[in-house]
Amino acid sequence: MILDSSYLFDLMAEDPDAFEKGSELVERGEMQWLPVPVVAETYYGVTTARSDTTEAEVRNRLLGYPRIDIDEEVARTAGELLAAADDEAGAPTGIGSNDAYIAAMAEILDDAVLTDNVDDFETLGVPVETY
Repeated sequence: MILDSSYLFDLMAEDPDAFEKGSELVERGEMQWLPVPVVAETYYGVTTARSDTTEAEVRNRLLGYPRIDIDEEVARTAGELLAAADDEAGAPTGIGSNDAYIAAMAEILDDAVLTDNVDDFETLGVPVETY
Protein backbone atom coordinates (compact mmCIF):
# COMPACT_ATOMS: atom_id res chain seq x y z
CA MET A 1 0.00 0.00 0.00
CA ILE A 2 1.32 3.44 -0.94
CA LEU A 3 0.47 5.91 1.82
CA ASP A 4 -0.76 9.40 0.93
CA SER A 5 -0.47 12.38 3.25
CA SER A 6 -4.25 12.57 3.72
CA TYR A 7 -4.11 9.16 5.41
CA LEU A 8 -1.20 10.18 7.65
CA PHE A 9 -2.95 13.43 8.64
CA ASP A 10 -6.08 11.49 9.55
CA LEU A 11 -4.01 8.93 11.46
CA MET A 12 -2.29 11.71 13.45
CA ALA A 13 -5.70 13.28 14.12
CA GLU A 14 -6.77 9.92 15.59
CA ASP A 15 -9.46 9.37 12.96
CA PRO A 16 -10.98 5.99 13.92
CA ASP A 17 -11.45 4.89 10.29
CA ALA A 18 -7.81 5.64 9.46
CA PHE A 19 -6.66 3.82 12.58
CA GLU A 20 -8.86 0.81 11.79
CA LYS A 21 -7.48 0.70 8.23
CA GLY A 22 -3.91 0.81 9.54
CA SER A 23 -4.66 -2.05 11.94
CA GLU A 24 -6.19 -4.04 9.07
CA LEU A 25 -3.06 -3.54 6.95
CA VAL A 26 -0.81 -4.66 9.79
CA GLU A 27 -2.98 -7.73 10.44
CA ARG A 28 -2.79 -8.66 6.73
CA GLY A 29 0.98 -8.17 6.81
CA GLU A 30 0.73 -5.67 3.98
CA MET A 31 3.74 -3.47 3.32
CA GLN A 32 3.01 0.22 3.86
CA TRP A 33 5.28 2.37 1.69
CA LEU A 34 5.95 6.04 2.47
CA PRO A 35 6.78 8.12 -0.61
CA VAL A 36 9.37 10.82 0.06
CA PRO A 37 6.99 13.51 -1.35
CA VAL A 38 4.54 12.55 1.41
CA VAL A 39 7.24 13.27 3.99
CA ALA A 40 7.47 16.82 2.62
CA GLU A 41 3.69 17.21 2.49
CA THR A 42 3.36 16.00 6.08
CA TYR A 43 5.90 18.46 7.48
CA TYR A 44 4.40 21.25 5.38
CA GLY A 45 0.89 20.43 6.59
CA VAL A 46 1.84 20.28 10.25
CA THR A 47 3.81 23.54 10.00
CA THR A 48 1.21 25.55 8.09
CA ALA A 49 -1.74 24.24 10.09
CA ARG A 50 -0.05 25.57 13.21
CA SER A 51 -0.72 22.18 14.67
CA ASP A 52 0.06 21.21 18.25
CA THR A 53 1.89 18.23 16.75
CA THR A 54 5.61 18.63 17.28
CA GLU A 55 8.33 17.88 14.75
CA ALA A 56 9.50 15.02 16.98
CA GLU A 57 5.99 13.50 16.97
CA VAL A 58 5.86 13.69 13.17
CA ARG A 59 9.33 12.19 12.84
CA ASN A 60 8.44 9.36 15.23
CA ARG A 61 5.19 8.66 13.38
CA LEU A 62 7.00 8.45 10.03
CA LEU A 63 9.95 6.34 11.23
CA GLY A 64 8.11 3.05 10.99
CA TYR A 65 7.50 3.21 7.25
CA PRO A 66 10.00 2.25 4.54
CA ARG A 67 10.60 5.09 2.09
CA ILE A 68 10.29 5.22 -1.68
CA ASP A 69 12.57 7.83 -3.25
CA ILE A 70 12.06 9.70 -6.47
CA ASP A 71 14.43 8.28 -9.04
CA GLU A 72 14.53 8.55 -12.82
CA GLU A 73 11.96 5.76 -13.31
CA VAL A 74 9.53 7.40 -10.87
CA ALA A 75 10.03 10.82 -12.47
CA ARG A 76 9.49 9.45 -15.99
CA THR A 77 6.39 7.49 -14.97
CA ALA A 78 4.97 10.51 -13.11
CA GLY A 79 5.40 12.69 -16.20
CA GLU A 80 3.72 10.09 -18.39
CA LEU A 81 0.77 9.61 -16.01
CA LEU A 82 0.24 13.35 -15.64
CA ALA A 83 0.49 13.96 -19.40
CA ALA A 84 -2.01 11.15 -20.09
CA ALA A 85 -4.45 12.58 -17.52
CA ASP A 86 -4.12 16.09 -19.00
CA ASP A 87 -4.59 14.73 -22.53
CA GLU A 88 -7.69 12.77 -21.51
CA ALA A 89 -9.14 15.87 -19.81
CA GLY A 90 -8.29 18.05 -22.81
CA ALA A 91 -6.67 20.58 -20.47
CA PRO A 92 -4.35 20.66 -17.48
CA THR A 93 -5.96 18.70 -14.63
CA GLY A 94 -4.32 20.83 -11.95
CA ILE A 95 -2.93 17.72 -10.28
CA GLY A 96 0.34 18.55 -8.55
CA SER A 97 3.66 16.88 -9.18
CA ASN A 98 3.70 15.29 -5.70
CA ASP A 99 0.50 13.35 -6.44
CA ALA A 100 1.95 12.36 -9.81
CA TYR A 101 5.08 11.01 -8.08
CA ILE A 102 2.95 9.09 -5.58
CA ALA A 103 0.81 7.68 -8.41
CA ALA A 104 3.96 6.68 -10.30
CA MET A 105 5.17 4.74 -7.28
CA ALA A 106 1.83 2.90 -7.15
CA GLU A 107 2.09 2.16 -10.88
CA ILE A 108 5.66 0.86 -10.61
CA LEU A 109 4.98 -1.29 -7.53
CA ASP A 110 1.57 -2.42 -8.87
CA ASP A 111 -0.05 -1.30 -5.64
CA ALA A 112 -2.87 1.01 -4.53
CA VAL A 113 -2.66 4.46 -2.97
CA LEU A 114 -4.27 4.70 0.47
CA THR A 115 -5.88 8.12 0.50
CA ASP A 116 -8.90 10.25 1.20
CA ASN A 117 -8.01 12.21 -1.98
CA VAL A 118 -9.48 9.67 -4.39
CA ASP A 119 -10.22 11.90 -7.40
CA ASP A 120 -6.65 12.93 -8.27
CA PHE A 121 -5.29 9.40 -8.10
CA GLU A 122 -8.18 7.94 -10.09
CA THR A 123 -7.61 10.65 -12.71
CA LEU A 124 -3.97 9.54 -12.84
CA GLY A 125 -5.18 6.00 -13.49
CA VAL A 126 -3.85 4.14 -10.44
CA PRO A 127 -5.74 1.92 -7.99
CA VAL A 128 -7.00 3.68 -4.88
CA GLU A 129 -8.06 2.39 -1.50
CA THR A 130 -9.76 4.51 1.13
CA TYR A 131 -10.87 4.08 4.71
